[in-house]
Amino acid sequence: MRTHRHLVEYCSVLDALSEGGCPLCRVLKEFQAFRLQNQAESDTRSLCNFHAWGLAAVQDAVSAAQVFIALVDRPAGEDGDHPTCRICEDVHTEENQRIREFADAIRTAEVGRWLNSSPALCIPHGIKLKKHVPLGYSVHIDEIMASTRRTLIHELKHLRDEHARDRSGWGVLGRAAEFLVAQRGLKG
Repeated sequence: MRTHRHLVEYCSVLDALSEGGCPLCRVLKEFQAFRLQNQAESDTRSLCNFHAWGLAAVQDAVSAAQVFIALVDRPAGEDGDHPTCRICEDVHTEENQRIREFADAIRTAEVGRWLNSSPALCIPHGIKLKKHVPLGYSVHIDEIMASTRRTLIHELKHLRDEHARDRSGWGVLGRAAEFLVAQRGLKG
């Protein structure tokens, strides 16, 4: 596999507001890529299917080999113990921190501008975020998701009905998948 590198480093979820799509997904994907690229042998007790393949794709070969040697040398589950993937745990922890960060910043001018632009949230992050914001903002999050839902349905129907003539609209399939379950590789 070839090595892939992430290009953006977010210090805050607010840094991702100016880009398209769900800002929580965007930040978490970059965090996950960073974790995969910096996975140390000593920090690995188990990897899930997705993160094992991700590690093979993004780490340099020597570092990835060290991690895999450690895992192969002490395979998980042989003694009945099934440790969870450390990267999954770290992404989940980061997700909770970023949701709280976003909720704490919901009344700021920066988030206000984002809310009044063309915001997007995936369903999993919208639902989680609603649990941490005041009711008025929870309603606004519902409106964001409803607007995204209407746009996607319109674009998906267009793709379904006009697919033979216009193949440029096929990106809507990825946007629909992200809206439903978050970006690829993130567990909701």
